[in-house]
Amino acid sequence: MPEISVSAIFTAIVPVVLTTALGYLFRRKNWVDQNIQAGLMRLVIWAFTPALVVDRVLGNPLLTDFSVVWKVAAAGFLSVSLGMLAALFCARFFGISDAQTRRAFGYCCGVYNYGYIALPICMSLCPPETVGMMLLFNSSIEVAVWSVGVAVLSGKMSLPELAKSVVNPIFFAMVFCLVCNFTGWADAVPAWVFGTAKSLGACMIPCGILLVGMALPVLLNGFRLRDDPRVSVGALAMRLLLVPALMTAAALFVPAIPQDLRFILLIQAGMPTAMLPVVVVQFYGGDARLALRIVLTTSAASLLTLPAWIKTGFWLLQKIR
Repeated sequence: MPEISVSAIFTAIVPVVLTTALGYLFRRKNWVDQNIQAGLMRLVIWAFTPALVVDRVLGNPLLTDFSVVWKVAAAGFLSVSLGMLAALFCARFFGISDAQTRRAFGYCCGVYNYGYIALPICMSLCPPETVGMMLLFNSSIEVAVWSVGVAVLSGKMSLPELAKSVVNPIFFAMVFCLVCNFTGWADAVPAWVFGTAKSLGACMIPCGILLVGMALPVLLNGFRLRDDPRVSVGALAMRLLLVPALMTAAALFVPAIPQDLRFILLIQAGMPTAMLPVVVVQFYGGDARLALRIVLTTSAASLLTLPAWIKTGFWLLQKIR
């Protein structure tokens, strides 16, 4: 079990915050424009993230057994799906009566920041093999976001949208690596492939976090956090209290799951809402300001709650198991 201390957790979180702030500054000062952001996003999707998958998944000894792979994929899918459904069910308890608002609330509270915050923390606290397992975990979250998530948000599931969003270079890289692992072909992959993947994959996290920061100036224009406190309080209760408690309990007590998957669940449990829901909610005709309110509220509070959840979860795992 990795050594987890509060200082180690803060050491993992602070670079994420500072890099986000740098992206915000560059966009605020107009040192980058939308064209540069779009080009950087294409690089992240088409080059950097697939390369990181190849670097951390291909030949990963934790991902050569199908019985392990399906458990990791199922855990990622369920962590988001059940979180969305729980938040949708509980929305009325926070005074959110409008059906469309409840749907947006459920979606936003369920989709947590599984990538640009969780991955660098995992890289800092866990072995490289565990990072590869988290990438698979995150890939299954994408399926949940565009299947169950769209159903929660719009009331219907669109198979074309699911296919368009899930079947991408990252998906193909993951399938390729897992096939190579299952068949033993990973041993025959030339060393230069791993070297190239390692170099390109190292760009994924900083570039992705910069993109998050670059998106903030436009979103924050005219936004007031103190509006609609019922949504903010509800989001804090669901995203940073109830859902983390459920995920931590699953990591501690669900039998027959790999130890490294327990580590991943404990790291992911206390994550704030991701930036993605702001764009998706707006696309489906929802209130993007509500989504942004949930993102900002949970992100700010998670600076205190996230270290506490990770530290407590690993401490309990050591005591119980």
